[in-house]
Amino acid sequence: MSVNYTGHEAFLPYLLNRTTAALNVDFQLYLRRNGLTLLHWRVLAFLNEHDGLGVSALAIKTDSDQATLSRALMVLQKNGLIDRRACELDQRGVNIHLLPLGREMFQKVLPVAWELHQCAMQGFSDQELLLFNQFLNRVHKNVSKKPHF
Repeated sequence: MSVNYTGHEAFLPYLLNRTTAALNVDFQLYLRRNGLTLLHWRVLAFLNEHDGLGVSALAIKTDSDQATLSRALMVLQKNGLIDRRACELDQRGVNIHLLPLGREMFQKVLPVAWELHQCAMQGFSDQELLLFNQFLNRVHKNVSKKPHF
């Protein structure tokens, strides 16, 4: 197999990693000052959109394994941000609900997250943003079904 490697400036894993690190460095400091991690923020954000998700669905949405998510949920529950309730359809299942304090925390952090988003997306046209999101979603779909080495 021939490899057409042109250097890291055009190597997707490097570009994505470098970009993610730059996006997250200040945001993580802000989150930490508010007693949160990136995973905590993702949980609050997804519950704000879809309250009452099951743990499995939340793990998929937050792109985390269930053990790591379970530890994060314990912290969020201890801090009064979320609540775990038995699933009405299946008593063996647990649904996660955003409590008023969790919604307040989400609303507190959202302007900072949105400012970061706006900063990253400045200079892109609406059409470019649409294409960019489509491309990133396609890359994610491609690597989600990649073979394991």
